[in-house]
Amino acid sequence: MSFEARFVPTSADVEHYKHLRRLAKDLNHKIVKTVPREAMQEIGDALGILRNGTLVFETEHEPDILMDCCLYDWIRDGKNVVERFAEDHPPMPETEEGELLQAYLRAQYRILMPQSCVKGAGVHVVDVLAPEELFLMDVGISKSPLGIAYATRTIPLREYWITGGAGLPTGQEGITRALNRLRKKRLLVNGRFSDPHQATLAFVRTLLEEGVSQNITYEDPVGAASRQLRGSLARTNAPTQAPPPLSGPSHNSSCPCGSGKRYKRCCGS
Repeated sequence: MSFEARFVPTSADVEHYKHLRRLAKDLNHKIVKTVPREAMQEIGDALGILRNGTLVFETEHEPDILMDCCLYDWIRDGKNVVERFAEDHPPMPETEEGELLQAYLRAQYRILMPQSCVKGAGVHVVDVLAPEELFLMDVGISKSPLGIAYATRTIPLREYWITGGAGLPTGQEGITRALNRLRKKRLLVNGRFSDPHQATLAFVRTLLEEGVSQNITYEDPVGAASRQLRGSLARTNAPTQAPPPLSGPSHNSSCPCGSGKRYKRCCGS
C-alpha cells in the first residue's frame, strides 16, 4: 500500500477538524489558567528567552512556543501541566472536550518532513526520528511548499494528527545542528530522545537561536495561545518585553558592518 493511500481526508474530516480546533481554544484557555508563574520562568530560562528575570520575545509567535512547552515539558511530581489538569478535571466520557483532552495526553513532540500535500487539508509526513508515517491535518501547512521540515507538538485525533503550539519551520541544517546538540547532552541516544521533555526544550532552544520563529506564519496571525499567555502573564505579573519593531536587517542576514557574521551574532547582539 502506498503512503498516500493510508489516509485520504474527506471534506467531512476537514470540517470535523475545524470544529475541534474551535473547541480546543476553550479547552486551551482552561488549561493555560493553571500554568504557574514558576513554570513560565523555568521554561523561559530553558528556552533562552528569560533574560535578567524578563521574558523577551523576538517575534509575536514565541509566546505560543513558550506556552506549549509550559503545558507539556514543565514536570512536577512526574506530571506535566496537562496531566495535572486532567487529574484535577477528569474528562467527561463521550464528549468532544473529553476526546480532545485524552488526545492532549498522548501528544508527542516530533520533527516532521512533509512528503505530499492534500491542499486545504494537510500533509502526509514522516517523523524524522521514528521513522513513522502519519497524516498531519493542518490547512496552513498544506499551502506551504514541500521541502520544509517542522518541529512541532503533535496530537492524535482519530486517523490523523494535529499540531499543538507553534510549529517551527526549519531545514536540514537546522535539524542537524539541533540533533548534534542533543547528542552532546546525551539527550539523543540511538536515534531516540533519552528524556523527551529535556530533549524538546534543548531542540526548541537551538531552533530559536537560529531565528526560525521569524519564519512562522498563521492563517490567523495572532494565535489563541498568544492571547491566553499574555492574559496569564498579566495575571501573574511576570515581566515581559515586546519585540522591537521589525526594521533594518533581519537576525539571520549578513551584518551590514561587513564582518561577514550574521547580524544577530555581530552588531545585532
